[in-house]
Amino acid sequence: MISPKKIAVVGQGVIGLTCASRLLDRGYSVDIFSREELQETTSLAAGAYWWPHKVYPKERVSAWSKETYDEYVKLRSIPESGIYFEKHYRFCLDMDDSAYALQLVDKWEEIDGARYGFPCEQAFRVVLPVIDVPTFMPYLKSMLQSRGASFHIRHLESPAQLFPEFDLAVNCSGVWAHYFVGDKDVFPIRGQTVRISLPGGLKQSTRLYQKDDRFTLVLPRSHDAILGGTAQDGNWDRHPSAGDTEKIFLQCAEIVPEIVESEILGSSVGLRPGRKAVRLELELIAPDQPVIHNYGHGGGGYTVAWGCANEVAKITAEYFS
Repeated sequence: MISPKKIAVVGQGVIGLTCASRLLDRGYSVDIFSREELQETTSLAAGAYWWPHKVYPKERVSAWSKETYDEYVKLRSIPESGIYFEKHYRFCLDMDDSAYALQLVDKWEEIDGARYGFPCEQAFRVVLPVIDVPTFMPYLKSMLQSRGASFHIRHLESPAQLFPEFDLAVNCSGVWAHYFVGDKDVFPIRGQTVRISLPGGLKQSTRLYQKDDRFTLVLPRSHDAILGGTAQDGNWDRHPSAGDTEKIFLQCAEIVPEIVESEILGSSVGLRPGRKAVRLELELIAPDQPVIHNYGHGGGGYTVAWGCANEVAKITAEYFS
């Protein structure tokens, strides 16, 4: 009997775990390596909801986003997955270059922002997938473990360290690709969020879109709500700022007054992996050392993850064939 090909996935954020899932679907042996525990990843600092934020190019992102949306449609039937669909109000003070996402969803309509107190260029009400991160990510990891995937906490200096033990490596190292493969086109987009107690009756999320580094978002989840946030290019600081926490709470209370009496439960910082274009391609770093790079997803990791994972699995199968 031929042993399955051994694949190493670097990174246990949402990009790495979805890739591992699709590779297991094809019968490969999968080991996941991470420099940090799941709770410390950028993915755990996210809200999250489906929308292509600061992720490019549009053509590839659109296809990946649609495939991911369709996967969430399937997952919402599994209560323990933490995936559900809810109304999202989006008020655009500037023209939104990601509004093409509306063409990928099942339910949306244009609304008059002024009627809601936001005179603006564009405004939409759309039903979107919400990813309850503290539920979804442990669920996904446990599913992988039950299917035989192994997890390792290890700091790797480069993909070359994984050979010859593995037949192929998948680089889902996020912003750390800046160092892991020396890609200086990758930069951090520092995102601080604030977690608050859930106001009674608040279900829909609200986003005020502007082109500057403000990121105003109120996102109710199952047991709490996430307030966003910041989008600070080039800032590597992973420590929450008290000043940012106060500013985020006040700017969110302006658009959703229901949160004023909520208790602040904590703050988190994630470094979104900014890049002018997602890098998803096969590279032979040496003879018999194939690496599939899958990083640079900006603030759209949860939006494109399953679509990118499908492409990684396809490239892997083509390589071994």
